[in-house]
Amino acid sequence: MSDKVKKAVRDFPYGTVKIKEKYKENAFKRELIYLRSLDCDRLMAGFYETAGLTPKKERYQGWEVTEIQGHTLGHYLTAVSQAYGYTKDEDLLERLIYMSAGLEECQREDGFLFASPEKIFDRVEQKKPAWVPWYTMHKILSGLLSVYTYTKNETAKKVAENLGKWISRRCLGWSEDVRKQVLAVEYGGMNDCLYELYSITQREEFLKAAHQFDEMPLFQQLYEGKDILNGLHANTTIPKVLGALKRYCVLGEEEKFYLIAAEKFWDMVVSHHSYVTGGNSEWEHFGKPDILDGERTSCNCETCNTYNMLKLSKALFEITLERKYADFYENAYLNAILSSQNPETGMTTYFQPMASGYFKVYSTPYDSFWCCTGSGMENFTKLTEGAAYKSEDTMYIIRCENCQIYWKEGGVKLAVTCEQKENAYQVKIQVTENSRVMKQPKVRLLIPKWNKQQPAIMENGISAVTEKEWILLERGLEEGHSVVITYTMELECKVLPDNVHACAFVYGPYVLSGDMGKEKMEETYTGVNVLVPQKEILLPDYIVLKKESLEEFYRNPGYFLKKTPGKMQFTLENQEKTLIFTPHYLRYQERYGIYWMVYPEGSKELKAIKEREERRYRLKREQLDVLPVGNDQYELAHHIQGEFTDSDIVDGHSARYCREKGWFSYEMQGEKDGAVLCMTLSGRDRGSVFTLFASGGFQQDIDVPKQQEEFGVLEIPLEKGCFSEEGKVRLKFQCKKGVCRIFDELYLKKKD
Repeated sequence: MSDKVKKAVRDFPYGTVKIKEKYKENAFKRELIYLRSLDCDRLMAGFYETAGLTPKKERYQGWEVTEIQGHTLGHYLTAVSQAYGYTKDEDLLERLIYMSAGLEECQREDGFLFASPEKIFDRVEQKKPAWVPWYTMHKILSGLLSVYTYTKNETAKKVAENLGKWISRRCLGWSEDVRKQVLAVEYGGMNDCLYELYSITQREEFLKAAHQFDEMPLFQQLYEGKDILNGLHANTTIPKVLGALKRYCVLGEEEKFYLIAAEKFWDMVVSHHSYVTGGNSEWEHFGKPDILDGERTSCNCETCNTYNMLKLSKALFEITLERKYADFYENAYLNAILSSQNPETGMTTYFQPMASGYFKVYSTPYDSFWCCTGSGMENFTKLTEGAAYKSEDTMYIIRCENCQIYWKEGGVKLAVTCEQKENAYQVKIQVTENSRVMKQPKVRLLIPKWNKQQPAIMENGISAVTEKEWILLERGLEEGHSVVITYTMELECKVLPDNVHACAFVYGPYVLSGDMGKEKMEETYTGVNVLVPQKEILLPDYIVLKKESLEEFYRNPGYFLKKTPGKMQFTLENQEKTLIFTPHYLRYQERYGIYWMVYPEGSKELKAIKEREERRYRLKREQLDVLPVGNDQYELAHHIQGEFTDSDIVDGHSARYCREKGWFSYEMQGEKDGAVLCMTLSGRDRGSVFTLFASGGFQQDIDVPKQQEEFGVLEIPLEKGCFSEEGKVRLKFQCKKGVCRIFDELYLKKKD
């Protein structure tokens, strides 16, 4: 069944737009090689175990042996379905048929299908730590629906429908208190996939179940235009809004509230929480609006967030035909998504650092299986999405890229070829077929936002007219006819809102990054075995102006960054060194800088930034282990335990708390000779008392300081007896009075 909302345009079906660019063809090829290398039986092993059956092979390692196991299978089903839609490759279809049958074998009579025992859902309802089972369920159900969408496989539909029945029975039995508790833990886009299941089956229980995952207090605040994103987990929040928009699409205009909420959320994220690449978040969370320079670290721009923002942008564009959604899609697709894949291995990033001097770190093929590994599988099997759309009588070409487009209803085939020249981007549209099934087919080209001058048009049989942001091709669409449009590219500066000195460079559609070398390219782990880059060396990320003012530099960056003739490369002479800037999406082997601090020579600001960097590295050298509290992945990596405990956000500060009778504990890495525990407390909890226990018999009551109105760090020395020979310590926080609540980061640092 189609959605009730009549969309302005719809995306072209997979396979009707064909990539003809070498870089993107390679990206797709690498993804296919990876997908084919994965063993279906190993991906299904956890499902067989949970069903009480003997797995045919052992499961994969990494996240597939944790409580999030099974999420990869969901992504895999979607990615392979998309790849099949594009290629019609029988090998891919056989994989989907085989896995659908295997999952049917693992499904219980009541519909339950999962790679972990059902009790993990009980733990969420009982306020016990559990790693996001509903998030994983969303991926599994979405994967099954993708199989049905792209192949019409009835087994996949049957399994999805029976799974939907189990989900419905469970969530329709929640009390309001239990429902609130479930919605407090990341649940992905459960509303989104249940609305989709309802759309396919028209079963009312799926509609009611989807409503159970609609977080109305959040949607109401977004509808009112309130930016309440500070401290929210980004990849938890974006799928919720995708579900709200799906509700509008499935149920129709009477649900316009949800469209408005989605539109306002999109505006908040893109205008006030996103970097120049289109990526967002720091350590997976939104910060305060327009505070972006202050959030630049090695853990920005989780790839899953961009994946979901592109989904939202595409859906909003199809409904509204507003160009801002297409503009964002083009930018994030090129500078964040294409940028997330290693073109040699096909592996993808979790984070993309916005702090200068770091480098991209990629997943490993068979022992990572991060969330971004899964969304990466999907990203690179749908590279033509958003390139072109269609209405009843018009084709809309959105992105300037080499491709072939077959518009079946219009009876028209087009070849789009693009060529970069000095400061210009030339696009040729040629009609390769017109079968005349439509009397007067129309084609519209969106003029890129980065084009700064009136496009030059050279007609060769096709008549072209400029109308606002579009170029209209309405006459002369005959086989062999063509038109060539030339856009101009200029070098621009993009400055962050919270620091006028923090500048990125953009040339046409390309975000540029500067080469910062390959010295000490060492990796470390964060969260649950997520690889991230280290920067144990000071790398200057500032540009020093000799005589010019900041305004002059920003007004004419092309005067300072010199383009190399015939290359997409710019050079800048800075402090007796030559900086080389190239398109960021092509960079994957070295440290980089996207944002650069621009200061006049000898300025107080330049001196202060150097001192700040030195202090930052000194603290980093002192820290032994850091835990972002309230972040489920990182807490699980530190083996959280507890009773009557939950996470919270207070004024944008994430927190872990418990009240009387409650407790929580972590295992952390220090040094065998002792360390200093640092925790952030708030004066708003003054009067509360909790007990800190540590291995080896350590016990200390902590009275939250009455005089502390703001958030402050309390340091507690832990002596040698608290730590094992390997330097590990178990820390337990138990409430005695009021509330035991710690904020932000819990960390151990070296003793003085």
